[in-house]
Amino acid sequence: MNASLRALALAAALLGPAAVHAAEPSLAPAPRPSARELAPRLDAVEKGLVGTEEGLHFVETQFTQRAEPNDEEARARRFSDGEIQYLLGDWPAASVLFYDLVSDPRFRANPRYPDALFYLADSLLEQRNFIGARLYLRELLALPPTTRHYREALSRYLTVAGRLNYYEGVEAYVEQARALSGGQLPPEIAYVHAKWLFRRTDLAPAERIARARAAFTPLAQAPSGPWRLQAAYHLGVLSVQEGDLPAAIARFQQLATPPSAQAAQAAPGRTGPRRPAPTPEEEARRVREVALLSLGRLLYETGRFDDALDRYGQVPRDSESFPDSLYESAWVHVRQGHYQQAKNALDILLLVAPDSQLAAEGRILQGNLLQKLRRYDEATDAYTHVIDTFRPARDQVDALLGSHRDPVTYFDRLLGRADGSLDVSALLPSLVLKYATTQREVADAVRLVDDLDSGRRGRNEAAAIARRILQALDTRALETFPELQEANTRADAVDTALTHAEAELVRVETLALEGVLTPDELARLTEARHAREALERRFATLPTTLQELEARRERMQRRVDEVDREAHKLTFELQSLHAIAASVRKWVDDSRPQRTTPPDEEREFLLQLQAEVQTLTDLQTELAATRARLADERNAVDTSLAGERAIRVSYAESLRREHALLREAEPRADSEAQATLRRTQAVRRRLDGLRERVTTARTVLRERLEQRGRVIREKVVAEQQLLERYEAEVAAVSGDARFLVGRIAYDSIRRVRQQFYDLVLKADVGVVDVAFNEKQDKTTDIQTLSTQKDEALRELDAEFRDVLSEVKE
Repeated sequence: MNASLRALALAAALLGPAAVHAAEPSLAPAPRPSARELAPRLDAVEKGLVGTEEGLHFVETQFTQRAEPNDEEARARRFSDGEIQYLLGDWPAASVLFYDLVSDPRFRANPRYPDALFYLADSLLEQRNFIGARLYLRELLALPPTTRHYREALSRYLTVAGRLNYYEGVEAYVEQARALSGGQLPPEIAYVHAKWLFRRTDLAPAERIARARAAFTPLAQAPSGPWRLQAAYHLGVLSVQEGDLPAAIARFQQLATPPSAQAAQAAPGRTGPRRPAPTPEEEARRVREVALLSLGRLLYETGRFDDALDRYGQVPRDSESFPDSLYESAWVHVRQGHYQQAKNALDILLLVAPDSQLAAEGRILQGNLLQKLRRYDEATDAYTHVIDTFRPARDQVDALLGSHRDPVTYFDRLLGRADGSLDVSALLPSLVLKYATTQREVADAVRLVDDLDSGRRGRNEAAAIARRILQALDTRALETFPELQEANTRADAVDTALTHAEAELVRVETLALEGVLTPDELARLTEARHAREALERRFATLPTTLQELEARRERMQRRVDEVDREAHKLTFELQSLHAIAASVRKWVDDSRPQRTTPPDEEREFLLQLQAEVQTLTDLQTELAATRARLADERNAVDTSLAGERAIRVSYAESLRREHALLREAEPRADSEAQATLRRTQAVRRRLDGLRERVTTARTVLRERLEQRGRVIREKVVAEQQLLERYEAEVAAVSGDARFLVGRIAYDSIRRVRQQFYDLVLKADVGVVDVAFNEKQDKTTDIQTLSTQKDEALRELDAEFRDVLSEVKE
């Protein structure tokens, strides 16, 4: 390949524009060069054709004569690409590739079809697309139980069913897995099945506990089972739910032993290429930490305070449960009457977790303890800190709830206005948001809305991509297929080199025949030559080597990149303006009760604001379309040859006209000129043969382009039809979700407001208690001093009674 490129470059150098103008024959009378003098020029042409033929041979062997991969090979390559993306952890790319495979009916007979189903489902599961993962896992589980990945698919299906609270048909799959394993479920499936039973909400509590215990017990009793610790912990929780606290305590005491004695039996964690699984030591330590916390709570409930403190004290400082253990151990000290020890535990809590929800309750308890220790100033500071933190947020929520007659409608409108996406965080102050999102239903709703918003964006992006693909197939089809694009670029370079060679042959023929041309032939030849020279300056700029093609590509891409950078800056400016408009609208809504603006004036202002927002939206759409066109242009620099091809065709046509005029004079040539002409004719036949091969190569490329384009067009059109259906479904679901999330957000704000109200109320009561207790202490002190004074006076009276009586006498 390198040799052919060097030869092609040598031919271009020998036949380049410099040599063209240096050797351009003059049509004025001059001594006619001999055949010997013209022979070196023909040698150079033949030598250049050797390199040109090598370049053409590369195009033929590597592109046009190589058989197109059949559908089976194409699907195998797509599967390989998807598997690589899956192993690399690029879940979106893997899911796209495998979706294309499993949606192809012809791939169902492929032995790798179960693998594709599993990889697709697992990629969707990693993206938290539980509904999509369940769909493809069910399709895999519908295959024979001997299918590859069947057990892994069943384990993941049980996990997804537990997340979605989906119970239909699960037991049938479990029975299939049990029959496949000789009546005994594999440990990993047995554990997931037991957890699924543990979480079921459709069963009566007694039945759920009994079935879950029956599933966990064999796992917990396996001496070296991978899920022994987790199963034993769940059994302890089941005992708590059943009300059997002694049994639960005994279970948790076994789990609370040092991790070194349990690491060998800990579960290996989830295996696979996705992320590092926790080590056995990490799993054992995690189970021990939650067991210690649970054991401390049970011991507290049963009145064994010292044992509870001992268990709380064993929770490691780097554990997520450490703040809980501090707060709960403080209450144990309170029950024992050890107020200073309780305060010490709370001091540590406020140091290690100052922003946790426990910190607020901890400060309230700290203030109560400081009161009992008669440290009233410090108690007041603790209560005041709670008041200063939560009262402003509570007042904001009160204003938010009280400024609108229908808060739910307001929330719905606000959710739907945030750049077209649903965003609960736009509703709440930061402190309120932190407390609201910790509630499970709000967190689930936020995830649901995020998924819907992601699906909407994905649908819009897919529709835009489909339009761009169809447009590219219609206007610049070659850029869709880089392999065909490269072959076409190389063929153009070969064609340009052949045209340079033909131009040199015309010049040699002109020199050989200039002595026998008639005045009329000479005039017509001069006219044709002038027309060719007008094109020659533009033709000389066309690239003839791959190096020149690459240099041109880089120049064009740099220019496109400069424009795209400016468009990128404008995108951020438009986003900022959108945010400002949304903030202005929110301010108008929130400040309405405090303003005295006439309704007509406010309505006019809102109409103007809406018009500005629409203008920004239109500009964003136009800018997005511009950036998409820039991306197309950047990738299409090698296909922007329509004008260059026209120049090459026009130049070649002018050369043919000159050659036709020269052929009229060939019969009158002498023997020496005839010898030169015979050699030029032989070179021309070789050149014409190469040009026919170029034409054949282009025909093959065009046929392959049409075939590939037709296949892709059919797929894109089919996907567009699916996208139209998805758009209607997403729009309906999004409308329902917006109302649902608006209601959940409203209810959540009310609950958080009540929580803040209770905290502030407790702090206010604490401040009053401090003042009252301090007053009571001072009153008691005054009363004590008064009593002491009266006693002292009585003692003085008794002591000096005799003296006083003598004075009276």
